[in-house]
Amino acid sequence: MRRSRASAVAAVLLAGTCALAAPAHAATRVGGQFRYWSNTNHNDNRDWIGYWVPGPFHVLLEVWDFQRGKDQFRPEVGVHLRDFRRSSYSVEWRHENEAERITFASEQILSNHLVGRLAVAPIVSAESTAVTWSAGVDYYWKSYDWATIGLVRDPRGNDLWTVPMRVRLATERNDWLQLSYTPASKRSNGYAIDAKIRWLRLGFERNSRYDYTTQDNAVVTAGVEFELANPGR
Repeated sequence: MRRSRASAVAAVLLAGTCALAAPAHAATRVGGQFRYWSNTNHNDNRDWIGYWVPGPFHVLLEVWDFQRGKDQFRPEVGVHLRDFRRSSYSVEWRHENEAERITFASEQILSNHLVGRLAVAPIVSAESTAVTWSAGVDYYWKSYDWATIGLVRDPRGNDLWTVPMRVRLATERNDWLQLSYTPASKRSNGYAIDAKIRWLRLGFERNSRYDYTTQDNAVVTAGVEFELANPGR
């Protein structure tokens, strides 16, 4: 019953936000990725992702195909609005296995180079509700070049604090190379390298005590992403 209420609340919030959203003039992005998770418990995950981002909305469909055990269908829908300063406000809903995650987030432009981020996400299941949150600061020095540092709190499982740090170096065509390092409490950490070359997406990621689990993993990513000009642009 609690899960049903959470889904209904998410639907109402998204519908109300959609009604306020202005038509977008930016290009629509579409893409797909395949991520292979090699886990230390030998229950590897074949992760299939498809997404569509038309202006202020996004829709993502994801399937976790485990080598053993129960597979998962993880749909996600989000609305992202901007004010006159170009600061953003987002509401997202995602189904996660037997739980519903509702994320409220904002990115606030603090200066010509600095953006502040804050997000809160209740995760509601039949047994309990866990609340995760994150905060961070991004520094931009060119059109698509930026560095970021954040703090993430997830009370589930390992009860970890993580400090994700990323830097992205890009061309004016928005091809880029991104490096990530994520130290965490309990002497665990992760790192990743990702790249976009025209329509091609590639990545490698290594995690210790991934997310809220006790598993280590290595993740290889390959995908494609295209921009479609909106009619009347």
